[in-house]
Amino acid sequence: MDETLLQTLTPAVIGVLVRRGADFAAAEDAVQDALVEAVRVWPDGLPRDTKGWLVAVASRK
Repeated sequence: MDETLLQTLTPAVIGVLVRRGADFAAAEDAVQDALVEAVRVWPDGLPRDTKGWLVAVASRK
């Protein structure tokens, strides 16, 4: 797991969710959930578009 990658992507993913209409607190919570899912799934291999994956998973939360 690339912790630096996740630290870099987190603000950008929160920003996408906020621009899509989520309030900041809800966006933070959704990204936290997506990061937990990433830790669970990504050891099998990183997705091609890591930011897109995080946005998609967080959007569903």
